[in-house]
Amino acid sequence: MRSSNQRVFRDEFQQINQDEHHFKFYTDTEKNFEKFQERSRTAKKNLIIMSHGRSGSTLMGDIFNHHPSVFYMYEPLQTVERVTPTTLGTSKNYNERAMEFLSGIFRCSFDSPEMLADIENFYRKPAHPRVSHAIASPPLCPYLTTDPRWDPSLCPPMTSESLGSACKENYDLTVIKVLISRIPENSMKSILTSCMPEDVDCKVIMLVRDPRAVIASALSVGFFKELKGDSKVGTRSFSYSNCKETEHNLDFVRKLPESLRNRIKFQRYEDLALNPLKELSGLYKFAGLSLPESVRTWLNETTQQSRGACNHEEDGAQATCTKDDAWEAANRWRWKVHPHEIDLIEHYCRHVMALMGYKPVDRSYELLANVQTPLFSDDYEVKHWFLH
Repeated sequence: MRSSNQRVFRDEFQQINQDEHHFKFYTDTEKNFEKFQERSRTAKKNLIIMSHGRSGSTLMGDIFNHHPSVFYMYEPLQTVERVTPTTLGTSKNYNERAMEFLSGIFRCSFDSPEMLADIENFYRKPAHPRVSHAIASPPLCPYLTTDPRWDPSLCPPMTSESLGSACKENYDLTVIKVLISRIPENSMKSILTSCMPEDVDCKVIMLVRDPRAVIASALSVGFFKELKGDSKVGTRSFSYSNCKETEHNLDFVRKLPESLRNRIKFQRYEDLALNPLKELSGLYKFAGLSLPESVRTWLNETTQQSRGACNHEEDGAQATCTKDDAWEAANRWRWKVHPHEIDLIEHYCRHVMALMGYKPVDRSYELLANVQTPLFSDDYEVKHWFLH
């Protein structure tokens, strides 16, 4: 049964595993490396957080959202996803539009009326009032989000000029968080390709989390569904595809020259949960940001609260609220996920788990239940592939 499923799942990734040379990024390797090295001092600086859904990317994004020098956008490729179906009469498909939109964001350019209308609608929703502090603050709104007078209804409609000017003139760094499922080809090479223009400077954080936590959480929020019966085809398929994408992107980074690997940081969610202030310092150093005491205080508080502390008026919907006991969140899967599902995930993800330092429980209930024993190690192979 598993052998048959594996053949089916491998077929799903035929396109991902095609010859790499048809991607634009590989057409002139040496020239591309030089371009990344020779950025002008005026190039707009950007940081891209890429991860699978349910990996802690909302918290990671909020860490940068709280910095006063950061123009932050929460999952901007959702905009492309929402807008593209209404413009299917054009010749451009989702991947092309996504690449164009990313390149525009990296230049603080928001010229598409359809995209701008969706941004206006998304960031002005009461459901997530502070999802971007920059878009909810002067000059795009009359008051700072910390001001008692702040009210999103007071923010005037954005124009391409007002949004672009605020992004370019008021902030030193643009940060976006994107899910791998929305990135063209599900690949980091698409991100780097969109960063090729010489007036754009990019760094990337590749955020990962234990697949056993990611996949179980993805099922709980409806990222995939199980069919009737006990075969767990949904979990099998999602586990294979999720871990295959992670492994493919890790291998892509491993093959890059040092000049490009120096622009990519590998970050495990569990390390952030274990020591948030230490990891915060490393993240900001990589991004070239100072570390305000206000951000340290906020992160220390938000990672020691319970989900029950989320306030809809202040934090918006549960999906955008980052209040949670980080260490409990990192281990919650150990007592919530059925051992059979854990066994399936370990089967399909064993190799990439080992690369990232995640230890299998191999059907050991005692090991699974003993939360004092971490299921990840400090020394692992992928750690040596990255420079940060």
